[in-house]
Amino acid sequence: MSDEQIIHLIHKYRSGTLTEAEELAFFSWYAEVEADAFHRILQQAGEVDYVPASPAFLSSLEERLQNKEGVVRRMPLLRRAAAAAAIIILGASAWYVFKPQRRPIPPMEVATVNDVQPGKSGAVLTLANGQVIALDSTGNGVIANQNGTTVTLKNGSLSYNADKAASVSYNMIHTPNARQFKLVLPDGTTVWLNAGSSLKYPTAFTGSERTVTITGEAFFDVAKDAVHPFVVEVANQMIIQVLGTQFNINAYTDEQQIKATLIQGSIRVNNGAATVVLQPGQQAQVNDGITVNSHINTVQVTAWKDGVFNFDDLGVEAVMHQLARWYDIEVVYEQGVPTSRFYGEIGRNLSLAQVLEGLKLSGVHFRIEGKRLIVLP
Repeated sequence: MSDEQIIHLIHKYRSGTLTEAEELAFFSWYAEVEADAFHRILQQAGEVDYVPASPAFLSSLEERLQNKEGVVRRMPLLRRAAAAAAIIILGASAWYVFKPQRRPIPPMEVATVNDVQPGKSGAVLTLANGQVIALDSTGNGVIANQNGTTVTLKNGSLSYNADKAASVSYNMIHTPNARQFKLVLPDGTTVWLNAGSSLKYPTAFTGSERTVTITGEAFFDVAKDAVHPFVVEVANQMIIQVLGTQFNINAYTDEQQIKATLIQGSIRVNNGAATVVLQPGQQAQVNDGITVNSHINTVQVTAWKDGVFNFDDLGVEAVMHQLARWYDIEVVYEQGVPTSRFYGEIGRNLSLAQVLEGLKLSGVHFRIEGKRLIVLP
């Protein structure tokens, strides 16, 4: 963060006009800055009277900083290449990307007609008989019994008990935009569904393979069973075979490729024309063929499951796809897609305006009009 940016925040701190996000950013920087550097910046800011003769300013900072312990942490330099270098300062409820150009800090307001609240846990379950259950509004307990398989909802998670299954039927679970959900399949496999996704699966696994079908994005933690491989069919374009492992599938129709990212174990990816076996940390990118990428930020891939947006080195369009699904909005580019790139993380529990406030510091500006997000030139 440049001296000018810190001086700007110091003056706002003294006047009591720091926003919560600015305060978190300032305290994160202050927690790690060397004393000599801080004293030099205070002199530039005209705060030298407070150091060292009158320690009230520092005492005030220390007291408030201690109150932030456990929620303020500083991310390392993500990029050290000259002008592209960026320091990410992350708080539990807000973020900022500061670039070290010497220019006036833009105002940190977001032009809005209204704000858009974030998504939440929820899904729509369709049973084999066609009955539709909105899981957002359904209480805990057994919500269905299908041919001896009981379906139980508990604290926002769905589970199946197929011990007494007399026959197999199929269920479909769908997460609309602005929803995500977790369920446990009859074999003990746990699946997290991102917004705008669906999963089709049997109420009991009785054959030689455990087969499910996915659209959208899902993270799988597959229960081990060496005798019965777990098979994921993806958008009629890819088949993944596993025994017991953790992996993420991104198969949204508005993305250029289907991506299977292996976190743990081993998976075999087949698109009909080619087959590859992935090792942990690799990603299969499937289009006409299969390309294996071994330099994957797996934390970024699975951040959505952990309640975080990770925008490290992502372009505007990729970020807007994520925001559109999570906030259930339409994104409109007023004059084409900007070429800026973003760095950093932010919680998915924030409103759209709060997220945009951080994104603006990369030079991209926005306007919210109802459920439309206008990306400005």
